[in-house]
Amino acid sequence: MRSVQAVSNDTKPKNKGTFRRRRLVMIVLACFMSWAGVTLWNQIGKLNERSEKLAALDQKHKDTQQINENMKREMTRLNDPEYVEQKIRKELHYIKQGETLFFVPKEQK
Repeated sequence: MRSVQAVSNDTKPKNKGTFRRRRLVMIVLACFMSWAGVTLWNQIGKLNERSEKLAALDQKHKDTQQINENMKREMTRLNDPEYVEQKIRKELHYIKQGETLFFVPKEQK
């Protein structure tokens, strides 16, 4: 019986060292995983923020393109004398000789 106890006492320190090494590796691994998780969380937040900025800039770009197209169309139309005459008569209330201009007041609510 004494030989069995002697053998078990010899193996106990080896298991203790292995347990300590495993515990140390697990602690290091847990620290690394915590750091990686925090970093990932921050990156996701930054990614969402950038996505929102990108969407806003895309919308602004589309609006600017629409305004640009409207301005190009207006420039093309301003080369037409008929359109220029219409615009002057409507905006500046000019009339041709012999015409009468009538103003109709807008109804107020």
